[in-house]
Amino acid sequence: MSTDPSASGSEHPAIASLRRLMPSDRGQNEQVDWPAIEAAWGTAFPSDYVAFMAEYGSGAISDSFEVIQPNTPVLDGTSGMGQETANALGDWPASGIPSEPSDLRPPVIAWGVTVVGDIACWRTSAAKPDDWTVAVFKNRKRDPWREYDCGMAEFLRRTFAGEWDENPFGDETLWNEIPQEFVHWREEADLFDEDNPWAGL
Repeated sequence: MSTDPSASGSEHPAIASLRRLMPSDRGQNEQVDWPAIEAAWGTAFPSDYVAFMAEYGSGAISDSFEVIQPNTPVLDGTSGMGQETANALGDWPASGIPSEPSDLRPPVIAWGVTVVGDIACWRTSAAKPDDWTVAVFKNRKRDPWREYDCGMAEFLRRTFAGEWDENPFGDETLWNEIPQEFVHWREEADLFDEDNPWAGL
C-alpha cells in the first residue's frame, strides 16, 4: 500500500524543502492509480515521489529535465517510466541485474530524464522504497553510473543548491541555480499550441 502524505493531511518534509527552491504553483495533482502501478512493477514507490506527483505531477523543470509519468513496464510506444527504465537497463551492469526471473522489480527504475539523455533512476536494492537511493546514468560518459545516497526530492534540492562535488548531469541548467521553474506537462502542452511556455521565465 502506498504512503501518500496528502491523504492524511500531512506534508512530506523533502517536498517542503524542495518547494523553497522550486515553487509548485504550476503543478497539478497527477491522479495516479497507485495500486495499478505498484502491481505492474511489483513494488510500492517512495513516499516523496508519491507526494511529488500529488503536488507537482509530471512535467518539465526549467525546460531541461522531465520528471516522467509513472506508467507500466509494458513497452507500448508510450514515453514515461516504462520506456526510460528500459533505456536505463540497457546500460546497467549485468552483475546488478537480479538472477531470479520471478523478481518483478528491476535493479533500477527511472523517474526523470534530461534534454541530453541522462536518466535519473532509483537504485531499488533496499527492501523499503523510502530507503532507495538515486542512481544517475550520465550519457556520453566512460563510467556512466553514479549513485547518490538520498531520495529523488532531496536529490533535486541538492542539485539545485549545488551541494554535490560535481554536477550529476551533462546539462548545466539544474546545477547550482535557484529558483527553478516547474511546468506540468498538461499546461506545457496547452501553451506550446500558442507559444513557448518557457519564454520570459
